[in-house]
Amino acid sequence: MFRKVLITLGFVFFLFSNCYAEELSAMIGQMIMVGIKDTSPEGISLVKKQIEQGKIGGVILYKYNIESPEQVKKFNKELKIAAGKKRPVLFTAVDQEGGKVQRLVAEKGFRSYPSQKETAAKLSPEKAYRQYLNMANDIAEAGFNVNFAPSADLDVNPDSPVIGKLGRSFSGKVDQVVLYAEEFVKAHNRAGVITSIKHFPGHGSALADSHLGFTDVTNTWSRKELEPFRILINKGLTPSIMTAHVFNSTVDSAYPATLSKKHIDILRKELEYGGVVFTDDLQMGAVRDNYPLEEAVVNAVNAGADVLVYSNFFFNDPEFPEKAADIIKKAVADGRISLPSIEHSYERIIRLKRNLR
Repeated sequence: MFRKVLITLGFVFFLFSNCYAEELSAMIGQMIMVGIKDTSPEGISLVKKQIEQGKIGGVILYKYNIESPEQVKKFNKELKIAAGKKRPVLFTAVDQEGGKVQRLVAEKGFRSYPSQKETAAKLSPEKAYRQYLNMANDIAEAGFNVNFAPSADLDVNPDSPVIGKLGRSFSGKVDQVVLYAEEFVKAHNRAGVITSIKHFPGHGSALADSHLGFTDVTNTWSRKELEPFRILINKGLTPSIMTAHVFNSTVDSAYPATLSKKHIDILRKELEYGGVVFTDDLQMGAVRDNYPLEEAVVNAVNAGADVLVYSNFFFNDPEFPEKAADIIKKAVADGRISLPSIEHSYERIIRLKRNLR
């Protein structure tokens, strides 16, 4: 009799552990977003399979994934179908700011849009809203449901290689940045496209490009750069926020913002932001060249990031979803990542996805 009880208890434990493992895998899968570098039939088939298996919760497309309005609309539809009706809808993301940063471009049959700097200089807020409504409708029509824009970075350094020089900031004045970012977000909300305010805690003072390598803003950043984020959060205009890979030793002497709990605690606690946090691309040089993948993944999750973005733009790593999941599962098992942090990220993601298509 005692032996039967032990066997029964063992079977129940087996079922419980299997259910737990499946549930954890499903939650982690929602935290993974990848780019599709390998556009061969085999490469696309692999990504679709990973989506079908719940290993990926989102994709981001770049110019080499986009041939025409008809092609990308069909492609996004196929990717969403792969997620199935039983899972949350797939994030399908694009970077469409205007100016130097737009993936839906005129030579591929789309409308082209001016940079944020040019928009604020030449258009009234009302005209900017109409412009951004056209942009958002183009994005939605192409099958995307996330736009990694607008930039809420202050143009405090016109020579900043990745913000000021590219015209990616609306202004060096907080009120102007907020005014035009507000029109951008409201237009996208109307079109059913999620925006992601970036790059927290501010990239406008950086003297280096975090795509290429370590970017230290210790001597250039000021708390004024937080203000656009603070005001937009208070206005309820931050469906999601994207972090920057900027390093500031006065806040954290070990890690850049994306990997830093001290930085993201400013967002979560001081600015009282409870929505989804996307990392900037973890394949960018500022992270890739300075932190091993396991350290980057564990620290990003522990910092408070909800979705780990891995572009596959700089090089192709089709196994990233499996690698990241294994890293997170191992860290949960040995106590380096708490299970509640995974559950909270999952809840925020599902809440954001609730009304997407």
